[in-house]
Amino acid sequence: MTTGRQRKTKAVTEFGDFQTPSTLARPAMELLKRLRVMPSSILEPTCGRGSFVAAAATAFPEATTILGVDINAEYLEAAAALLGSESRVELVRGDFFKLDWKSFIASGKAPWLIVGNPPWVTNAQLSAIESDNVPQKVNFQGRPGIEAITGKSNFDISEWMLLRYLEWLQGEVGTIA
Repeated sequence: MTTGRQRKTKAVTEFGDFQTPSTLARPAMELLKRLRVMPSSILEPTCGRGSFVAAAATAFPEATTILGVDINAEYLEAAAALLGSESRVELVRGDFFKLDWKSFIASGKAPWLIVGNPPWVTNAQLSAIESDNVPQKVNFQGRPGIEAITGKSNFDISEWMLLRYLEWLQGEVGTIA
């Protein structure tokens, strides 16, 4: 029999669920501001309960587009409550691995700021719990034979996601933080 605690633990593992506290998100956004990052559009692809989205909205009042995306509807409700009447923010429920991110980027205006804390979970951890929440596997680093089958290909999901961020910004002006 699976208990509620076991289901919650599996979900935390499956989604690499660490909710960044606002006490960390706010100073991070203030640091970017001091570094003269001046985005017109902001994207948080795994926004969770919205700490980074809220901190970015406060730190960058000149940004015209702020988009927060998460797979968890309950987290998006918490993010909406945190943001209150902030009209520049759009919250979208979606699966990181299935969304057309290039369309999101095309709909905004550069310079972009992609912020957040990608999930910290490995492919091996997800396989162990038989999760479907994984990217399409590609040996993009060209690992040979046994390296492609064993630990060398046991990449971190956040690494895969960060590489997508770089792809999205090709030909665009932007910052990843």
